[in-house]
Amino acid sequence: MVELAAGGALPSREKEVFRLNPWRMSAWLWLASLLVIFLGLFREWYVTAFGFETVAKDLRHLAFNAEYCLPAWYSSLMLVFSAALLAVTALSARRRGERSLFHWALLVPIFVGLSVDEATGVHEVLIEPLRSGLALDGFLHFGWVIPGAVVVAMLGLFYLPFLLALPSRTRLMFFGAGLLYVGGALGMEIVGGKLLTLYGEESFPYQLAYCVEEIMEILGATLFAASLLGHLKRRFGGAVLALS
Repeated sequence: MVELAAGGALPSREKEVFRLNPWRMSAWLWLASLLVIFLGLFREWYVTAFGFETVAKDLRHLAFNAEYCLPAWYSSLMLVFSAALLAVTALSARRRGERSLFHWALLVPIFVGLSVDEATGVHEVLIEPLRSGLALDGFLHFGWVIPGAVVVAMLGLFYLPFLLALPSRTRLMFFGAGLLYVGGALGMEIVGGKLLTLYGEESFPYQLAYCVEEIMEILGATLFAASLLGHLKRRFGGAVLALS
């Protein structure tokens, strides 16, 4: 079986223990995120400079604003990785008898859901019904931002006491990660809707908006995962997986 140990005595048989260095993992996460961002920006520069009729075509699979592309896959991967870290954090909180167990545990399905949505674009099914039913345009061109903003506000109010009770460093990093991710996924989607209706899908302002949106999402997800790794180390002394 696989047994998780956090902050307690390590198993005696060292060969059966897998140790993960939080700082090293965070460094690799940031390097991977910056690489994905660089490839996405390179694609935007390439098609702007050389057009679509080249040997490499449009490099669609590196595009920020495309289905089944590297940035979307990577963001989904980061979110599900955060869900796994949240599960470890919840288990560690339970072992310590902390009152915040429910808040940590609830974040696990939330982040799994975000990961699935990032990979499949489920939220986009709301766009056309809301746009046509409410005659939305401009900032609300992407109609899903309305229920999205309501859900974000409700979760924010529910989690505010929990966030304020966290250690200061973790709290600041969580706030920063949330501002980046929500600011990209929701805020820049609102801005992008306005720019799309004003200038069109192929315009530079709209292209800039969706690039900023995806970059903010990737950076926010990376910062959250890195902050969770740091929190596990500082709060619980790290975590190991022991095979027994």
